[in-house]
Amino acid sequence: MLLLAKRIYFVFALLVCLLIILKSIEYYSPNFEEGFLIGKSGIFPIYKLFLYGHIIGAPIALLTGLFQFAYRNSSLHRRIGLIYIFSILFLAGPGGLGMSFYALGGTVNIINFLLLSSLWLLSTYLAFYHAKQKDFEKHRSMMIRSFILTNSAVLIRLFSYINHELLIWELETGYVIISWISWLPAMLTYELIQIKKRLTDDIAHTSTELLDIDVENR
Repeated sequence: MLLLAKRIYFVFALLVCLLIILKSIEYYSPNFEEGFLIGKSGIFPIYKLFLYGHIIGAPIALLTGLFQFAYRNSSLHRRIGLIYIFSILFLAGPGGLGMSFYALGGTVNIINFLLLSSLWLLSTYLAFYHAKQKDFEKHRSMMIRSFILTNSAVLIRLFSYINHELLIWELETGYVIISWISWLPAMLTYELIQIKKRLTDDIAHTSTELLDIDVENR
């Protein structure tokens, strides 16, 4: 069942990635009267630098990230991992960070995307750093954090489609809520799992030390 769920997600994420690429083509002939670029004609000469970096880098990051987690033992893991990391550090991440200041939804959503972009850049850089240091446990942990943030692109579109069809929230309010829940619950869940794991390891280590001391004192 878990394998089936992974395959379904993999196919869905690939479709979303294709849709992102197709949608991105529209931004090379921008329409400032509706949609994502509404009201941005005045800032577009600057905004487009961030936008184009993001829409080029993000699909690359999503595709290579999917490959990395689907085929972790591939001989191409290192090379594709470098493509993933550099697509975020030099294209999608800086682009997303710049776009954050102009996010739809006001201050609340500006804060959301600033946090998301900053954590995305930081976790990706640390994944690269730990790999260089050959600390592969920390590398994997940071890569998971990075991909949770990369995956927000998939969840934003999934949740937005559901909200559009069911009208759970008014569209602009829904976009703000969806932007937060596309990454924050998953990130908090992962951090709680990591905290629990560290506590369990610490308890096991302490128990072993106490047992060794007890044996020595006998």
